[in-house]
Amino acid sequence: MKKDSYSKYIHSINTEGSNKASSYVKALDWLCKMLEVEPFTFDDCKNVWNINSVDRLQQLYERVLIEKHKGNSSAWDIDGIPKSYLRDGFCSAALRSYQEFLVENNFEQKIVGIFENHVGDESELQNKFKSDLNFPDFLIEGLDEKQGLDVTRSLRVRVNQNIFRKIILRVYNQICCISGLNIPEINRASHIIPWAEDNTKRLEPQNGLCLSATYDAAFDRNLISLDDDYRLLISKNIKDYGTNEVVNNYFICKEGMKISLPESYKPNKDYLATHRENCEF
Repeated sequence: MKKDSYSKYIHSINTEGSNKASSYVKALDWLCKMLEVEPFTFDDCKNVWNINSVDRLQQLYERVLIEKHKGNSSAWDIDGIPKSYLRDGFCSAALRSYQEFLVENNFEQKIVGIFENHVGDESELQNKFKSDLNFPDFLIEGLDEKQGLDVTRSLRVRVNQNIFRKIILRVYNQICCISGLNIPEINRASHIIPWAEDNTKRLEPQNGLCLSATYDAAFDRNLISLDDDYRLLISKNIKDYGTNEVVNNYFICKEGMKISLPESYKPNKDYLATHRENCEF
């Protein structure tokens, strides 16, 4: 359900605590009730959560601004509905946020769909991903050129990282390839060639590993790696802590262990060789 997906999205990106995120969800629920009483020309939007068109929501957004400025004379000034949601701009802000969610969500579904429907040579998948995120101009209206570029750039990064995570967790059936842990909230999609180093490999499934948080941190900091047979290599930096029982159980006793490999999109051995170059064994 879109409402649940949006709620998770807004809580994950909100930097001001959960109250603002929750108020956005409530604001859109109240907007649905306002539309039930007076839909104007938006009968199709009575359940905002079912609308998938960002352009249609933009038309509704413009209507919300009009009604906001009407104050008490608005047809949406309704007994039983807290006036602050419309008057103080929560409905308009929430609707704008929901539009941004839809842009990201629709693009994610498109790219993940390409991955799921791909047949044939695995190496050809990357070329199919060459599709850019279309971010409508009206979502950055009022920003100067630099601010607009910053917004779209950060949005593209977030979207592509989310896509990579979804793809890697699906490739590995949401299971850490070292520990066997199958809790998605704890597992990470780790890049073999780091995100910042090569933008052509950012979404490539062969450039990823599903690792639980501790192993992800160790791999990212070049404290562990894999050999050409996909066996775990432990750096001397970790071995320096070998007298610690936890370190021994987590790392040292697993040295030489072969990771659990996915049925398809196995880690690229050339990428692993590059990763090993930055490790000290």
